[in-house]
Amino acid sequence: MSSPKTSRIKAPVPYRFKLTEREFEVLSRIVEGQSNPQIASALYLSLNTIKSHVNSILNKLGVNDRVQAAVFAVRNHLL
Repeated sequence: MSSPKTSRIKAPVPYRFKLTEREFEVLSRIVEGQSNPQIASALYLSLNTIKSHVNSILNKLGVNDRVQAAVFAVRNHLL
């Protein structure tokens, strides 16, 4: 039986889109519509740490904002 963290990834991610486990957690919460403060609270991290993860996600996916990241994740079966 796979753990909940590994079962979220349904398709292999191309090398250039490789996200860390934490970035996948943040991205999944972005897809759910959570704000940075909500994500920070849920993951027990600082707001600045979440902002850093979001910026890293945007850069790795080559998108400009959270909405584009969410759409990209859904269309490419990243979660």
